[in-house]
Amino acid sequence: MRILALTTAFAFCVTSSSLAADDPRGAYFELTTGSFSSAVQAARDKRYDDIVWHLAEVTLPGEADARWLYAEQWAEGAEAPYRQRLQRYTLTGDGGIAVRSFRIPNAETYIGAWQEPARFGDLNPLSLTAAEGCDVVLARTGPKRFEGGTQGQGCRTEWRGASYVVSQALVTENKLVNWDRGFAADGAQVWGPAPGGYEFRRIGAEDLCDEPVHMLVYGDIYDREKFKAYAEAIWASGLYPKTQGYYVAVTPADDIFEGAPGKDHGMVLVRFPCHAAARAFWYSDDYAKIRPLREGIADFVVSVFKERPVPEYIRE
Repeated sequence: MRILALTTAFAFCVTSSSLAADDPRGAYFELTTGSFSSAVQAARDKRYDDIVWHLAEVTLPGEADARWLYAEQWAEGAEAPYRQRLQRYTLTGDGGIAVRSFRIPNAETYIGAWQEPARFGDLNPLSLTAAEGCDVVLARTGPKRFEGGTQGQGCRTEWRGASYVVSQALVTENKLVNWDRGFAADGAQVWGPAPGGYEFRRIGAEDLCDEPVHMLVYGDIYDREKFKAYAEAIWASGLYPKTQGYYVAVTPADDIFEGAPGKDHGMVLVRFPCHAAARAFWYSDDYAKIRPLREGIADFVVSVFKERPVPEYIRE
């Protein structure tokens, strides 16, 4: 079984002075406390395991200026968690959050403490062991958004032949995405998922439709006059409002930089809020009744693509 060595130590860049002016820990803890699962991602992509992640705020004695999270991580079917950590969150001078992760002595005695945070009330913070070199800084990048990753090669490890860990993360109202990878001294990746991070949904809210996709429909239309009845029937059905889809682009093109599209060529690009919404459109009973209107007068290829995140250089 592939086990992801999750960390919740994320590094971020402050992008808004108005956001940094407030204590961001309240918003962050609101987004991250609770129970989360990667089951939805594991079901659609076998490269990822089904992991459950419990996060709870706890109070430790003598730590008036700090806020703490307890993290407990389980693999599906396991008899015990494979990782337990306490993390201390303190404010930086510029409105960010300094984070330090700690190993817990006799951690097995605290299994399930995410349901009973008071069990940490007598734990001496001096008994904790810090994960040296993995300190990070968090910052809000939106009212309900945190993102970023560790910096440099300071988070050292020897696990599975790695030399250091790189962690990237996205925290939103609907999910936590954590991408941990181990690298050898020469920079070669030796563990962790290559295509992207683990996606955790709050348990009980796994069916949220919030991962946009684009549906590309292209091909040839041989009788545009008759094809109008097909297009008009789709709009009259209300399928797009029902599934929250809308046109991003449609032929004819504004300009042609290369090549010569045939006179029969047609294309539409439709954005849907998630893959399930696109399927609900294309395989609906309403569309099944409309589809015969284009038979014999058009041939199409229909593909669905996950929307890519906006790159950092665009945000900057």
